[in-house]
Amino acid sequence: MPRAPGGGMLERPPPARGTTMHRPSRGFHHAALYAVAMCAALATLLTAACADGAPKWDARSLEATVADLPFTPIVVNSNLGVGKNRLTVALFDDNQEFVTDAQVTATFYHLDKEPEGEPKNPQRVGDAVTLPPHTLKAVGVARLGSVMVSRLPRPALQDAGDAHIGHDSTVYASTVDFDRAGFWGVSLDVKTAGKTYSGARVVFAVQERTMEPRIGDPAIPSKQLTLADVKNIQEIDSSDTPNPELHGMTIADAIASGKPSVIAFATPAFCQTRFCGPVLDQVVTPAWNDFKGSVNILHVEPYDIAKARSGSLVTVPAVQEWKLLAEPLIFVVGRDGVITAKFEGIMDYPELRAAIEETLKK
Repeated sequence: MPRAPGGGMLERPPPARGTTMHRPSRGFHHAALYAVAMCAALATLLTAACADGAPKWDARSLEATVADLPFTPIVVNSNLGVGKNRLTVALFDDNQEFVTDAQVTATFYHLDKEPEGEPKNPQRVGDAVTLPPHTLKAVGVARLGSVMVSRLPRPALQDAGDAHIGHDSTVYASTVDFDRAGFWGVSLDVKTAGKTYSGARVVFAVQERTMEPRIGDPAIPSKQLTLADVKNIQEIDSSDTPNPELHGMTIADAIASGKPSVIAFATPAFCQTRFCGPVLDQVVTPAWNDFKGSVNILHVEPYDIAKARSGSLVTVPAVQEWKLLAEPLIFVVGRDGVITAKFEGIMDYPELRAAIEETLKK
């Protein structure tokens, strides 16, 4: 089984129903210690009852909300932070296939600020939010950290051209602005196959900030390898037919150009679980077709391709500089070098197009 750069396994057993897919960071000692504390606190949190009259968030109550459902809801973000996040939920049926036809509404609750707290007075935050579906033909998110979790079995490392064979993969996502760190809960109302299921609950953690840059942060001026640095484009792009136009400048050059940029960290050939897919073909290439000339469109292969082809998944320096926990991850950057949007995992082109169009207005 391939290992992450720090030597840890890329996969772990699936979490229990009603729990989040929280993933600690990649080899950063302080973040790993924080994650351990968060996991320990989550166990305490889930055994505590909530105040009467509000949804209950103890372990037994959480299990009861999903026990009889024909699907399992999971928050699949690699990490979440205070501020704007594209919160992503996946629904898996009993055959561990994606539910692709659902209508999902989410209501959020802040449970506790401190890890050692108990959810005695959960606070509902804001109005219910619709999570629209976003679909991609996919097999896997490649998990880049040393200690990661995956809900589903990871397929074996596959040759280029085979990595994205599979069924449609659908997530339900919307931008959510978390106003504080700590434990949060989401109550989901799901309509699928002509039936409505109310109050399925999931608990997840929100940190003070995400490991990777957040919306509103300056983009990191990495100097990844470009066409000028290699003899063959296949050294920096695992696509069957690489597009050289996506490898003509560094991230640093794009930021300094004064034009908006799209920076796509994605691997066509080395997807590792069921949350990535042909993002270059279905998302990045359409963006290049529609916006080339007015927007810099860059593709950064997250792995050292030569090593990946020999079975060793080692991340490139740009991934380490951006502190990415997952791929694919696409950032939209404004003319001023500030990040205006980011998308992780399964996404679709209309999402990215809308973000680019909004950025071009600024």
